[in-house]
Amino acid sequence: MTQYFVKKDFNPTFENGSIPKLLYICNVDPTHTSLPRTMHMHNDLMEIIYIKEGNGSHLIGERQYKTLKGDILIYNEGVLHDEYGNPDTNMSVFCLGITNVKLPWLPKNHLVSKESSYVLRSGKDASMIESLLEMMYSQISEEKGGAEEICSYLLRALLTHILQIPQEYHVLSKSEESLLSNSIKAYIDEHYLEEISLNSLSETLHISSYYLAHVFKESTGFSPIQYIIRRRIGEAQSLLINTNESVTNIAGIVGYDNTSYFTTLFSKTVGMSPKKYRQLWIKSEK
Repeated sequence: MTQYFVKKDFNPTFENGSIPKLLYICNVDPTHTSLPRTMHMHNDLMEIIYIKEGNGSHLIGERQYKTLKGDILIYNEGVLHDEYGNPDTNMSVFCLGITNVKLPWLPKNHLVSKESSYVLRSGKDASMIESLLEMMYSQISEEKGGAEEICSYLLRALLTHILQIPQEYHVLSKSEESLLSNSIKAYIDEHYLEEISLNSLSETLHISSYYLAHVFKESTGFSPIQYIIRRRIGEAQSLLINTNESVTNIAGIVGYDNTSYFTTLFSKTVGMSPKKYRQLWIKSEK
């Protein structure tokens, strides 16, 4: 038998002894992951996704990832992301919403820097990560006494364990086309709820519409108009899941005066109508 002694003193991982708070945990099955969850971000929390089975495609920040079983996806606060599970592989995931995460070297609710990969390969740590998530989900879903306190400890263990996983770093391109694409993206992200066309974009940014569309598609995989639609539909999905606003009101909020046209775009993008999408999420939460 080998006996190991624990160090009496250690430096806390989280700044000033702050305690991360679990807001929600979801065990998401293929019924939901087979539907695109288009571009959206969280302004007051961060999310962690753990892929239990299957694979998918995820746009996080500036980068597109082909994601696999065992991957850990980090959605920092304020970072745009677009999710699509491969329906042929029946992707299932754990999803956690967390706030009050403060590491000394990063902004609030950030677990990795923008220079790091937003996708971590769990590798040999997969079973440990999944066990922690299973325990947290069991405590919350079964409403056990003391579940919140237990999950507080488990969450800190999970985050600290994730920070032990080696991170990949990316050298962000500073080419003229990369900078231009980022400028286009930043403008659309700020004005996507307004009336925007390819011509108005080219006039505002003083560049030919052909070159603008070419540069943007090379960088993001979407045309500017497709990107605007996915931003709007992503916002609509969030409103359908998290509010009681009517479909008509949501259409207006995300920039569509014609509810029928909005419903057509939503159905084409997501694979079902806004009403059915809401019913699917409400049913899954019961």
